[in-house]
Amino acid sequence: MLAFTYFCLLGMIGPFLADSWLKQRPASKEKPFASILYTAVLDGKVALPCDVSSPSPDDSAALILWYKDDSAQPIYTLDARRGNVDHAHQSSSPELESRAYFNMINRPAFLQLDPVKEDDAGEYRCRVDFHKARTVNTVITLKIIVPPGEPVILDEQGQSLKGLVGPYNEGDSLTVMCQAKGGKPRPTVTWWRDYSLLDGNYTFELGDIVQNQLKLDRLHRQDLLAVLTCQASNNNITVPASNAITIDLNLKPEKAVITTSQKPLVADKEIELTCTAKGSRPASKISWWKGNQQMQNTRESALHSSDTTTILTFTPSIDDNGNFLSCRAENPLIVGSAVEDGWRLDVQYPPQVSLQLGTNLKVSNIQEGNDVYFECNVRANPWIHELSWQFEGQDLTTNTSAGIIISNQSLVLQKVQRSFRGRFTCSGTNSQGLGISNEIFLKVKYAPFCKPGQKTTYGVAKHEPLDVSCELDSDPDDVKVHWRFNSSYKRSDKIIFSADRAHSIATYTPESDEDYGKLLCWGTNDIGIQSEPCVFTIVPAGPPDPLHNCSLVNQTEDLISIHCLEGYDGGMPQRFILEVYSINSNTLQANITSPAPVFLADELPSGTPLRIVMYAANPKGRSSSVVMPASTLRPAEKLTRRGDGEGIFIIRPFLAILIAIVAVLVIIALVLAIFIRSKWKRRMKGQLRRNIPESEKSEMPLKKDVEDLGEIENTGPDIIPDKGITRSPFADCMDEKDQRCLQLSNTVEDHSIHSPKRDHVEVVYSSPVYTKSRLADINSPKIISATTQPEDIPYVDLSFPTGQCLTAVMRRQPLTEYAKIDLTRGKEEAYESSLMKNSRESAV
Repeated sequence: MLAFTYFCLLGMIGPFLADSWLKQRPASKEKPFASILYTAVLDGKVALPCDVSSPSPDDSAALILWYKDDSAQPIYTLDARRGNVDHAHQSSSPELESRAYFNMINRPAFLQLDPVKEDDAGEYRCRVDFHKARTVNTVITLKIIVPPGEPVILDEQGQSLKGLVGPYNEGDSLTVMCQAKGGKPRPTVTWWRDYSLLDGNYTFELGDIVQNQLKLDRLHRQDLLAVLTCQASNNNITVPASNAITIDLNLKPEKAVITTSQKPLVADKEIELTCTAKGSRPASKISWWKGNQQMQNTRESALHSSDTTTILTFTPSIDDNGNFLSCRAENPLIVGSAVEDGWRLDVQYPPQVSLQLGTNLKVSNIQEGNDVYFECNVRANPWIHELSWQFEGQDLTTNTSAGIIISNQSLVLQKVQRSFRGRFTCSGTNSQGLGISNEIFLKVKYAPFCKPGQKTTYGVAKHEPLDVSCELDSDPDDVKVHWRFNSSYKRSDKIIFSADRAHSIATYTPESDEDYGKLLCWGTNDIGIQSEPCVFTIVPAGPPDPLHNCSLVNQTEDLISIHCLEGYDGGMPQRFILEVYSINSNTLQANITSPAPVFLADELPSGTPLRIVMYAANPKGRSSSVVMPASTLRPAEKLTRRGDGEGIFIIRPFLAILIAIVAVLVIIALVLAIFIRSKWKRRMKGQLRRNIPESEKSEMPLKKDVEDLGEIENTGPDIIPDKGITRSPFADCMDEKDQRCLQLSNTVEDHSIHSPKRDHVEVVYSSPVYTKSRLADINSPKIISATTQPEDIPYVDLSFPTGQCLTAVMRRQPLTEYAKIDLTRGKEEAYESSLMKNSRESAV
């Protein structure tokens, strides 16, 4: 589109640029003006200028003719001889068709060709005849540019490449060929990477082909996803034709790092080692090596586009000390891309023990009946105090009858049997610990024999093919297998079978009753022939036998467990089915299929009688059923019922004992509380009698007896009675001149202690020693506050310790409901009146 716009613009500007040349010199047919060169692109448009302006103002063009090359006939005509040139008749030759148009509006005028064809190239002459002036000719040479086609990129094998190519390996060379076909003039073919020119050398080949071969000697990491562009261009008007490829690279790993610290290792103690490889694409494959031995116990913990982390779980042995442990990272797609990191193992260990076979023996040549001996090499500090031998993990002791002889650090096996085929080790113990040797697998060669545990009975119907598998145990396992059918009616060696070393499968099809019997299988190897053949019994297939010896091994509130013994399987694989029915509702409660005659049915209703049905089944049918009764357990019942439809409440023995203990403790606590209360009450009453002076006892109201105080208590624990109390509260003050005597300060007006209104009395006293109380050293003033009513204060309750100075202050306060007395003795207990003590006892 850019090239087309550029070309159109050039076509529009071209006539104006050429106008200066047209006016430089008049042209005639005999001596035309030098040709003006115009260039156009195939399928574009071009404007060929022609000066139609007259030399004089009163003249105009009468006839305009366009000629091409040496043609005698005009290819385009504009005839204005009979009219105005702006309305002149225009016509074109058939070769221009409708592609030509003469524009008279622009100055200079031009003949436009749209679209341009390759045949339009040539010399054009515009002849202008005026009414008065002489004829003027304009000669224009038109050159047509044919852009080249899209270039093609080829590899070394000539295969076309486009888009993402590769992947190539880092370090490889790359050779690609770019070919451009066609184009007039021949294009230039160049290679670019981004905006940089890689290769500008191109060659012209036969068949109008231009090609450029680009060779990169070595691909580097930075060439990953690099875009290589091939451009073909033969002009500066249109956009060059191009094709591009993107290089895909396999990258080598940059480095491998073991991140675990290289601290000393402990033999037989597992450790995890971490190795990280970076820079590979695709992600590198990490392998761990101990010397030249690859280690397998690894796992990948993280996998990214170019980074791989692998963890090796490694248990070092005593033989690993001094070995080189390495982590190797390699891109499997790039040969020779491996990088590694490693360090020598520093293994701390108990005694180093190694086991080897006798020097004159070879593991590969040991056969049944040979004598075999081992040597146990020990390096220990301090020296071992015990040496032991193990076969397949079990300790060996001298047993001459079995051919086992242990002497010092040697083990001798006389006339070895295949039962000694396995792993042998020796171990030594010192004060540092136990050292165990490497294992030697004693490979005892022996003649074939039948592998135990094979299926020996096959059931099959007539005309039905049967595959019988025979597995032999042999060393070497290159065994020649033989098959034979034998019965009381028939004997045949024509058995079709296939063999893979010690494993053979015979395909047998019974055709009649005589074809049921024994199939025999035996083998021969380099050691000898099999002593006892493998015997497989071929029987007619049928349903299995029923289960037997079924027993209920467990039952709870919601499950039952039953074990049985299986019967004959009918010659085919069988399965076992258990069905559980409720006897009450005759509904199916469970249906279980098991590969073994062991059943567990759960989620059953509790306390329900059940009928258990069990049978076996194979593809030929099912056995007869075995029926047995069972039931789930009932839940524990409650001891009390709440009506006929209520649930049962269960009192368990532990709960009953706990309730009884709590009840006894509560009763004991109540008895103790009543006893303590009564004792404390008697003590407080006695103290009350001791605290009342004899002079005040004579002034107290007479009661029938001491128990009459209960009447006061019944009126309320905090109400102060008002019966017969008329004496002065200051009767204890015997000497008015004594400084400790009661001082009455601030008597409010004429009111006395018998004021008809309630007053608040504050009594302040102080005493250095209070001898009648268990309290001592009362130094701070004590205040008694009380709200009084007329004649309602028994002053015995306001009595103070003798020998104290008492100051009473009467203040008028609002009426209150209860009398309140607050005696505070510094940091000791409050002194209480006898009435308050009795009242508190009543409250309790």
